[in-house]
Amino acid sequence: MRAAESRSPVLETTLGRLERGEALEWLSALAPGSVDLVVADPPYNLGRSEWDRFESQDAFVSWSREWIRAAQRALKPEGSAYVMGWSELLADVKAAVAREWAGCRWLVWFYRNKANLRDDWGRSHESILHLRNGPRATFNTDPVRIPYNAHTTRYPERSQAETSQYGGARPERWRPNPLGARPRDVIEVPLLANGTREKTAHPTQKPVQLIRKFVLASSREGDLVVDPFAGSGTTALVCETSGRRWLACELDARWCKVAADRIRDPGAFSGSQTDAAESALARRRGRLRADAGSPRKLETREAIP
Repeated sequence: MRAAESRSPVLETTLGRLERGEALEWLSALAPGSVDLVVADPPYNLGRSEWDRFESQDAFVSWSREWIRAAQRALKPEGSAYVMGWSELLADVKAAVAREWAGCRWLVWFYRNKANLRDDWGRSHESILHLRNGPRATFNTDPVRIPYNAHTTRYPERSQAETSQYGGARPERWRPNPLGARPRDVIEVPLLANGTREKTAHPTQKPVQLIRKFVLASSREGDLVVDPFAGSGTTALVCETSGRRWLACELDARWCKVAADRIRDPGAFSGSQTDAAESALARRRGRLRADAGSPRKLETREAIP
């Protein structure tokens, strides 16, 4: 792409703008201290496509350091960045950049629905760096609370024991928060299934469920969220439906069109893969497996809502 084409507008809404451009140049052009959150799903250096291929891991890490520094320059002091990747490759990136930030948390995206077709440990996770630009980085607990475990729901009220690691006995009784437990650093969200309303042709598309957690946790309504590797437009879609301003950049014209079409589609978010949809699908799969040897049960199987 020529320099004159480095920032070509593709789509603009009342909340945000999608541009075609190269990520490093695009990030470098943002005003310093203007951004509240960066959500980045960059190339992983797996060599599966031209845009995901680097001369070496050293070259990949060097490029990652450059664009992450550009992202940090654009962030406010309370801002942060989420950077996704495969653990064995992202570890090198973390070693190169983490000390330049006020804090860094290593998150794990865990999924159960990926087949293992080799005689090896099957992949069931990817990793995310949560880089914090200052000691008081924005974090909203309530929007990303998770269900309590079975033990807590069975015994929902209790006193803190003398031997508790959280400061010994207390006079008040602990009660679970009605919104759920505080979030953990392992986030379970299924991979997008082929044939679902949410899935596009993009080979590395991330689920709305996953990106929504990052956006809700680390920004507030009206904040500016930036995605320098827009891909299929998931971050922009989440921002559109949660009241965040956004800016997104994508180099490939094909994915710019896919992202723009999703953002324009008022049904794109409502058709996203959700916990409820996954539960229904799991129940259906369970019934199908149980019914496999019983033709009579197949005739009376109830419909999935």
